Amino acid sequence: MDTEQDLIILTYVDYVRLRRELKAAGFDLCYMAQVEQPVRLDWSPQLMSDPDFLQQIAQRRPADLSFRIAVVRLTKKGNWFRPDQYTVTFHAVGVQRDAEFQHYLTEHHIQSSTDVSRALLTAS
Repeated sequence: MDTEQDLIILTYVDYVRLRRELKAAGFDLCYMAQVEQPVRLDWSPQLMSDPDFLQQIAQRRPADLSFRIAVVRLTKKGNWFRPDQYTVTFHAVGVQRDAEFQHYLTEHHIQSSTDVSRALLTAS
């Protein structure tokens, strides 16, 4: 599975922004699957392209590929002995609107987050 091509990975702040845009366009990300085990990895500006991070996301992704949006949220800052802890939540629209949703994402060039500052990974 090529996670980078078929899954859009967003920081929490980018997700909130996208959710507002989608609501205005008539889409509702009404299906959610939260990962039970958090992803543990040290934060870096390249977090979203880190092979270890992408592998952990791919392993935790639901089998239903309509979960096209993954939201990463920093839940616990690491320290000297432990890496940061992130929760990952996958989001999807209903099956009837999945093709339309995919078209919207493509047409509006919705892509994974590129700015991965710690502030964008936390809820305000």
